[in-house]
Parts: sequence; C-alpha cells; structure tokens
Amino acid sequence: MGTDEVGRIYGDVGVGEFKLALAHPMERGEYLAVEDDNHRRVLCQLSQLERKSDFGADKALAAISNGDTSQLPDMLFGRAKVIGFRENGIVAVPQVPFRPASSVFRADESLIADVMGLRKREKTGAYIGLLKGHSIPIELDINTLVQRHVSVLAKTGAGKSYLVGVLLEEFLKHNVTCVVVDPHGEYASLRYKSDRVPRDPERFGVEARGFREKILEFSPETQLNREAKPLTFSLRNLDARELLTFMGFTNIRSYVAPVKSLIESVAVANPDYTLKDLIKAAHARAMEEASIAFAALAERLEYLEETKLLAPVGTSLHDLVVEGKMTILNFRGVAPDIQELVVTRVLGTFFEQRKRDKIPPLFLVIEEAHNFCPQQGQAMSSRILKTIASEGRKFGMGMCVVSQRPARVDKNTISQCATQLILQVTNPLDLKAITQSIEGLTEGMNEMIQTLTVGTCLVSGGGFHTPLFCEVRPRATRHGGESINVIPV
Repeated sequence: MGTDEVGRIYGDVGVGEFKLALAHPMERGEYLAVEDDNHRRVLCQLSQLERKSDFGADKALAAISNGDTSQLPDMLFGRAKVIGFRENGIVAVPQVPFRPASSVFRADESLIADVMGLRKREKTGAYIGLLKGHSIPIELDINTLVQRHVSVLAKTGAGKSYLVGVLLEEFLKHNVTCVVVDPHGEYASLRYKSDRVPRDPERFGVEARGFREKILEFSPETQLNREAKPLTFSLRNLDARELLTFMGFTNIRSYVAPVKSLIESVAVANPDYTLKDLIKAAHARAMEEASIAFAALAERLEYLEETKLLAPVGTSLHDLVVEGKMTILNFRGVAPDIQELVVTRVLGTFFEQRKRDKIPPLFLVIEEAHNFCPQQGQAMSSRILKTIASEGRKFGMGMCVVSQRPARVDKNTISQCATQLILQVTNPLDLKAITQSIEGLTEGMNEMIQTLTVGTCLVSGGGFHTPLFCEVRPRATRHGGESINVIPV
C-alpha cells in the first residue's frame, strides 16, 4: 500500500467511483490505492481534478483594486475510478463501496504492475515504452497483435510514424515476418541506427542499432527510390479480369469479352506477347470496327505501359515475403490509383497464399489507411483490407491500421482492431470515432487524449485490464518521418 497518504474519501461512495479530498498535488491519471473492508489493496485511478475556494467575483475585483497578489487558501478535490485487485489471476472489483474517510495512498509500482498485468514477456513482448510517470515497462504481446489486429491513430505531428517505427523495431528483434505499405517512404530508415542521443538512455534502456540485414524494399518507382528493387507483375500470368483491374476499370464485366478477344488474337501470333502488342491490336480493332470499347482499352493499356508495372517476369511472391524479415512496399512518388492497384493485387495474393500455408504467418502495416480503406467513397483496395480485417486472424495474417484521420477509416475495419495505440487527437469527428471503438475509456481519458504531449500514447487492449498511458521509448533506428523546415534553423 505504501505510507504516502495523499487524501481521504468523502461524500457518497459508489462501487466503481468515489470522490476524494487531496492533501497533496497530483496529476490526472495517477494511480491510487485504497484498502477495502477485507483488507485487500485495491488499485484506483484519478480521473478528474478540481480546485475549489471561496474566492468569488467580488473578492477578485477587490484584489485587482488593491493590487493583492497573495495566494488564497484553496482545496484540491478529485474523482477516482476503481480498477480492482488481482485474486487467483483474475482482476475483480470490490462489491462493497469504500467507507467515507478511508485513507487514499499513492499506489506503489508492484501493485500497479500486478493489477494492470504489466509483466516481462521474454519471447513475445514488444517493448514500446514505460507507464507514464513510472519505470514500469509496457510490453505488448506480439501474438495478440497478430491474431487480433492493432490500430495506431493520431493527428498529424503527434508522433504516429515514430511509434509505428518503435513497434516495427520490436517485430524485427523478434524475427516477425512483416510487410509495410509505406506511401511516403518513411520506414526504409529502419536500416540505419539512430544518429541522435536517446533521451534518458538509462531509464528506457535503448541502444542505437540498425536492421539493414532484415529489411527488403520494393517499389514501382525505382528512379526516385534507388535502394528499392522493382515491384512488377507478369503480364502473361494475368487473366482478362485481372488485366482490367490493373487498367483501372470499375465496370469490368462490360470489357471482359473484348479483352479476352484481344489477348487471344495477339497470343496466336506471339505467345510471349507484350503490352505494346496489345496496344497495337487494340488500336487496329478500334479503327476496323469503329469500336468505342477497343479505343478505351487502347487508351488504358497505354497508361498501364507508362506505369511499368507489368513485365515479362514479375516480382516473385517468395522474394516479397521472406520469413523473419520485413518487406517495405515503398510508394513514394507513385500515383494514388497505382498505389491502390498494387496494394489490391499484392495483399490479395498474400491472403490467398496464406490460406494455403504457402507463405509464413505475417503482419501487415497499412500506413495512411484512410486512403486504402475509406469510410466514404470508393477505393479499389477496400475489399481486400476488409476481408483481411475480418478473416485474416484465422490464417495467421495480422494487420496494423495507421491513420491520422480515424473518422475517415472504414469503421468495420477499425472495430476489428482489439489493440489501439492512440496519440494526441483533437478533431471532434476523430475523437468520436475513437471513443466509439474503445472499451473502458472514461470521460477523463477522452479529455486527456486531446492534450497528450508528443511521445505519450494511450494503450487500449493488448491484454491489459484497462486503458493506460505510455511514454513511448526512444527509437533505436533513424526516424524517417520528421517534418522538414521551410526556413533553415
């Protein structure tokens, strides 16, 4: 329990909540301990704070007139929620309210760790930081993340990609097979050890290191992303429907017959036909038959050739997914429609091959998920992401949904994420989307999300009994998502 008494319970007391008068200043979110009638130490958390005094408007005006700057007597009051006690491995809440006038103590770290389930996980733990205000490590169970999905949500500049980088470092340490959909080319920096002095190195226990030997990088745009290998697909492995998908058609059914006819006509003359052969044939058929359909196909095929996505021999599936390594799909400089198309094709293939156990269990990270699986509007990749969210866990295919606009991500996909890492969010629509998807989130925590400092996140789920606040540990690798100054400093 400790001997640091911080206050007393007063007024009417409920089973799950109580009011207390504080003798010492405390911060909202701090942990408290109260002894119940059965002499059990019960963990509680300060959810609200209020300072009261009899300093009214008339006294304020008088103080202004007199120039009085002296401190007036006041009292600090709070409201706390009851978390519970652990008994026989289960967290339970006392069924009898605490007695008024009961002493309230600052909870010691052993009680916090025991009740909250904060323990060392040597084989499966992803160390993301320390419990806010304490030296207790927070380790997420990697199996839980893969089996039940995770989301990382925050407004721009709140540290979202930094936290994802921390999570990926842990996966790399534990040889988890990962694939990262990276629209901005932020995560290739995981190759290199951090060139910054980590804050509080002794407290967090993080040493700089890189993971070059464990990272593979592919991109449709290799001129801009020079360390990436080309990401291409084999033209002759595509049937008519798949080719139409690559061409960006939405009304596929209307064009299946013309495309089949086109492929058959060029394959007779040249079994190793190319896109140029298809384009030439489409233009000829459009002229001969005055066909709008073949003219449209010719136009889309020319666009597809410009993307350089199709090649005589495409990227091998077994080059893209290598057990124990992380593959980055770098889309920096790639048009949004091409990004959607590649994600649809690649993740669809992964899902089918994973169902057949042809590739190892893997974890997907989808950055800017609101673009690939939006709540409103259409995205080619929405269907496969929704499928993975709802069915992937059955086949050892986990997913991390990352977004700066939670309200714009498909709600069914977000709801499938049993673990959520929330950094600062201030947009009312985004806050509403978060509060609707997190169990155990109190009004006080909802308010705290809006004022979280950079480097602090709310952890919900992950096998923990109740949401908790985490000071994100320093990166061991270089951070690739830093903002760029317009004016040098």
